[in-house]
Amino acid sequence: MINIAFTGHRPNKLGSYDPMHPSRVLLREEIWEKVKSISSGEMHFITGGALGVDQDAARIAYQNQIPFTVAAPCLNQEKKWPLESQTSYRKMLSLATRVVYVSEQEYTMACMQERNKWMVDNCDLLVAVWDGTKGGTENCIRYAVSVRKSVHHIRPDKPFTKTE
Repeated sequence: MINIAFTGHRPNKLGSYDPMHPSRVLLREEIWEKVKSISSGEMHFITGGALGVDQDAARIAYQNQIPFTVAAPCLNQEKKWPLESQTSYRKMLSLATRVVYVSEQEYTMACMQERNKWMVDNCDLLVAVWDGTKGGTENCIRYAVSVRKSVHHIRPDKPFTKTE
């Protein structure tokens, strides 16, 4: 079994907060195509559970009957999110094969990086949906490279066209 972790942007850099928006649907298709090109065997996904790519990875796992772990950075990660996003988050947690709270503290910026390290330390490879900007996704990629994990990059700002 191959453990695949995911890192990537929040919805504001993905074209929409609506996970059913065409840009998000196409991005999930691109992520799934990338994952299938990496491994044809048994897979296990690891996601941080945040809005955007993290939850998209969980959706892909669930839709394709792939077990997945949510590595939550802290308690109540969703506390300040809109109610609809909180509901979606809790549903994702209920569908996960495993939920790991990397920190049992309330939210801090540091817990996000600790969550990223936990995901990288527990994966065989990292799929990164990254547009090249500075931030948490870049930090996660840098850490993965520093510990010699394979990183597979998807650019959300480049159009993806599904080929039949």
